[in-house]
Amino acid sequence: MIHIACNIDANFTQHCAVTLVSLFENNKTADICVHIVAPGLPEKDQNILKSLAASYGNEVCFYFPSPELLANFSIRKFGKRISMATYYRCMFSAILPATVDKVLYLDCDIVILGDISEFWNTDLTDYAVGCVEDIGYDDMERYETLKYDSKYSYFNAGVLLINLKYWREHKVDEQCVKYFLAYPERIRYNDQDLLNALLHEHKLFMSLKWNMQDAFYRYGMEKKIEHWPTLKQDLESPVILHYTNKKPWNYDSMHPLRREYYTYLDMTPWRGKRPLLSLKNSLLRFIKLLPYVLKLRKPKYMKL
Repeated sequence: MIHIACNIDANFTQHCAVTLVSLFENNKTADICVHIVAPGLPEKDQNILKSLAASYGNEVCFYFPSPELLANFSIRKFGKRISMATYYRCMFSAILPATVDKVLYLDCDIVILGDISEFWNTDLTDYAVGCVEDIGYDDMERYETLKYDSKYSYFNAGVLLINLKYWREHKVDEQCVKYFLAYPERIRYNDQDLLNALLHEHKLFMSLKWNMQDAFYRYGMEKKIEHWPTLKQDLESPVILHYTNKKPWNYDSMHPLRREYYTYLDMTPWRGKRPLLSLKNSLLRFIKLLPYVLKLRKPKYMKL
């Protein structure tokens, strides 16, 4: 059984559905249980997610923790597009059943484009998480703020293979609360900073293909990535594609693989929904892209 966890609120049900359908479509032989942690979801939304999972022979379980569980946290950055639900991932060891020893956490701005069994079967003995380096790993200010050595680097918290057994033994959920209360001024990127501050010495870095972030597709990355030829292959066929910047449902997204999102959207009840069906959005996109078409601005993304 592969255990998947997602944090959402009602604003993200559509995107969660896309993530799950892409997972199910590309892992049809796997037995999957999805754990949805939310402050609350309309029954209609719950039924949609349950029905999608059931159509592939999988199941969804819902958890609606008390608001008091997150009472000691607050959103520090991106408050307009990030809800308090983001901190649920810090509390999985307290929320999910004790019988679940490992879970793969996925943000819901993700599509799964391949088999995740290799990632899932990673041996995490003595590690808290299996993860992928964040695009902002070279931001020295983060290490100065979080008070740890940059040699440990910095991971992206949007895809985490979590060793729940380790988290329970080391009371990671309690550590998160204590750290946030003691050093709120250090936390800028919400739970991602918090988890890096606590787990930087207890993580296992994995291949970038398990969390292919937006900025890896941008011009200039070939100068920053040590093993560029290998990464270039993964860019064209990532297993987990993570839209960490502009989302594909934003009218001005220029991500070279943004259409992958719509491939799976059309397998959900939101089939056919597109931002550019709006005349206003189409006009705004035209204005946004015109300088690039006229070559007045350099393109942001590499051609694959």
